[in-house]
Amino acid sequence: MEKNIERIDWPDGTWWEFRAVVTRGMRKRFNRAGLAAIAKAGINVDDPGDLEIYLRSHPGDIDLDAIDDAYLLEGTTAYSFGELMSLEIIDALPDSIVRQVLARMRELYSDISEAQMKNLDSRPPSGATVER
Repeated sequence: MEKNIERIDWPDGTWWEFRAVVTRGMRKRFNRAGLAAIAKAGINVDDPGDLEIYLRSHPGDIDLDAIDDAYLLEGTTAYSFGELMSLEIIDALPDSIVRQVLARMRELYSDISEAQMKNLDSRPPSGATVER
C-alpha cells in the first residue's frame, strides 16, 4: 500500500482506501465546500462574530453533507465497490460503511481538534457579555 494511504477492511472482503495526509489542494477544496454550504444557507460571513452566533442558533441550516462529500471525493483513492467513483455510487452504499470512513476522514482532515471544538462549544458567542 502506498505511503500516506489508510485502508479500512470489512469482514466481507470489501475495503476503502483514502489519503491520510491532506494536501494544500484538498484543503482548498474542503474550504470551498464549507463556504458554499454557508453561502447556500444565506449567511452573511462579513462579521465572524455574527457568523458564529448564527451557526450556534441555526445549526441545521448548514449543509454539512457538502463537506462530507468533499472529504469522500477528495480523500478516496480506491475502494472495492466498483471502479467508477461518484457521489451517486457512494450514496447508494450502506450508511454504516460510509459513516465509518467519514469518521476516520474527519479525524484526519478536520482543522479543528476535538479539544478545540469542545473549547469553542463552551465559549459564549462573540459579543456576548460574561457575568463574573
